[in-house]
Formats: sequence, structure tokens, C-alpha cells
Amino acid sequence: MPTSRIWPLAPILYGATCVVAVLMSTAPSPVIAADGEPLAIRLWPDGRVSIENHWGLRVAVSTSRSPRQFPDSPFQKHITSRGGVDHVWSRRANDDAATWTAATDQNANAGSIHVTSMSGQDNKAAGMLVRTDGVRVAVLGDASVAGASLADEKTMPDVVVIPLPKDVPDADAATTAWIKAVQPRYVLLPSQLADEAAKLFADSIDASGEITEVDHNTFAISPTTDRDQPTRLVKLNHKPYELSEELESLMKEMEASCSRSQTVFSPLSANQLNFRPANGTHTPRWNAEHMMGRQLLFFSQIYHALDPTIPVMDLNPKQMPPDYVAAHPDWDGKEEARQMQRVSDFTRRFAYLLRGINLDVRAPGSRWTLRGLLRQMDRHYDDHTANTKKKFELAGWPDE
Repeated sequence: MPTSRIWPLAPILYGATCVVAVLMSTAPSPVIAADGEPLAIRLWPDGRVSIENHWGLRVAVSTSRSPRQFPDSPFQKHITSRGGVDHVWSRRANDDAATWTAATDQNANAGSIHVTSMSGQDNKAAGMLVRTDGVRVAVLGDASVAGASLADEKTMPDVVVIPLPKDVPDADAATTAWIKAVQPRYVLLPSQLADEAAKLFADSIDASGEITEVDHNTFAISPTTDRDQPTRLVKLNHKPYELSEELESLMKEMEASCSRSQTVFSPLSANQLNFRPANGTHTPRWNAEHMMGRQLLFFSQIYHALDPTIPVMDLNPKQMPPDYVAAHPDWDGKEEARQMQRVSDFTRRFAYLLRGINLDVRAPGSRWTLRGLLRQMDRHYDDHTANTKKKFELAGWPDE
């Protein structure tokens, strides 16, 4: 598989009071996210904003004055700060958990998420700047943003999120002046904001065109070098999207099949994954890469046709040639299982694009119908996992 990505869960940052809760997903993940692959920004009913990247890391920023506390667990870490946050949420391949450490050049590896406090007037915490995969997301808190904050190119936000704005957001002259100065590509507002207030705000920051209304809580964005377009406003609903009962059932069947595959691959060592059977069949690692590469390719083709923000990702290895070399021969079975989960999460994350598509007509950008693709992927995981299990009985199978 050429490059790779992965997905743990992660920080929850509280803007005004800056309480940061870092969570690590218990779910596994696949291949490393490269610049250009989409982030998902999600707005939640309690005002939290989550930013999820393709490596499987997530931060959630809350601007609540009385942030909700989360119970401790092996995958969850709490950090309390009143400003001064400059940390990286990062997970290296083969590690079971992500780490939350002070930012250095050494921990800015692929797929990491850099979180920095944004200074406001009178040095009050005004929110958080989240940077990952070439995209910068500023989540504003209650304090006004200082005019000099984030003025250089490396930190100028692509997206500004105002999760719980006041009734008339343009009343905060310092913040609107800052947004107008940094010219983000998008400003995300909650759908509860009245149309009149949203239009006043759009005028105050010189936003362009119609305000886009989204009937669910997820927004996809990828990096770009084109920042010459005027700022666009998007109103997000706090409510997560829902699929039809039939589509949801098919998705769950495919996800269950992927999960069964993870159970088989997870205990394997890197040596066992690289085992080359004498009968010329594929290595177990090839089977894993092929299963998730196929799903990633087919669904990214459909998603790209419906939203060009999401690129087509072809990581599907060709039928194993004699000189086949795995993209990541040092990854163990847990890591390959995480990668499978990452692809499953990618498919689910942007599945709102599938709503309304006829399950029995070719999907946009695909030779498959949705029903046919979902059922085929369900069988595909089971078939390749069954083939892999047969290799455990072959001569020469490594003990570890």
C-alpha cells in the first residue's frame, strides 16, 4: 500500500477556560495521512467542535465556561490550562496510544495535530488554533480575538469556527475585524443563528455569495494554495446526519466484516504478516492492504464525484508480483488492524454524501451500485481473511 493513514480519538479543548481533555480512540486505524486528504470538522449540540484527520486523530474544542468533565480511562488524558497551550497530539505507527506533548520539531510527525492557544484582548484565551494535514482551523471562544494574533502565513486560519455566537456576532468589533484581516476560506456558524444576524455578520467581514446551509454537523475541507477567493459562510446544524434504514443496515454489515478481519490480523507479528508462502500465494500483509485499499479507492471515487474536496485515494496494491515490497513491512498486526479501522472510519465519516442515492443505480463516479459495493466489500473482507487463516497451517509459518 503506497502511503498510509490512521485514527485514534483525541483532545477536547476548552477555549474560554481552556480545559483540555485528550482522548485516544480504542478503535484501530490504516495508512499515513498526507496533505490533501480531507479533515472533518463537526459541530456538536453542547458547542464542542471536533476536528478529525485521516490518520485517525481527533481534537474536540469546547468554549463552554463550565466544561463538562470526562472520566479517566487508559486512552484519555485531561489537561487544564488558562492559555499558553502549545502541544502536539501525535501517534506513531505501532504505538497503541497517542501522546500529548509540548510542541517540538521532533514530535511533528505525519498525521500529528498541533494545538495552540489564541491570545485575545487583555491576554484572555480567545480560542484554539488546530493545525493538521495542511489545514488550519481556529475555534473561537468567548473573548475577543486580538488584532495581532495569528498574523503570519503559517498560522493564518483556513477555517474560523464560531460554535456558539452571540445573537448579533458583528457586535464584537475586534473579532470581526480580525476575521476580515486574516480572510479565512470559510467561517462556520451554528444553524441556530438567525438569518438576519448571519447576513449582518457576512457583511461585516466582507464574505461573498449566499450563505450555505448544511442540514447536518459535518464539514469536509482539504488544503489549498488558492486563498484569493473571498470568505464564504457556512451554517452547520448541530445534529449528526442519519442514513436511511436500508443504507445504515448495509453499512453496518460491511463494518462488521471489517471488524472480524481486524480480530484475525491484530495478533500477527510483522514477520508473520510478511510471510511468503511457498505455493506462491499472497503474503498476509498484501491481503490486508488489498482489502482496505479496495474500500478506500471505491468509496473515495464516489465521494470525490459528489464533493471534489475529497480526493480519490488509490492505495490498492496490484496482484502481488514476484518483486512485491510492502509499503510498511515493519507494521505489526495491531497497526494493520488500525489501518482497516481508519478506512472504515473514513467511509462512515463522509457517508452523508450517500444520502438520497438510489442503492440500485450506479453511484456517481463509480461502476458500482451502492448496494452492490457494500455487499461486495462485506464478502471481500471475509474472503481475504479466510484465505489468510489458511496460511497459518502452511509449512514455514513463523511462530512469532
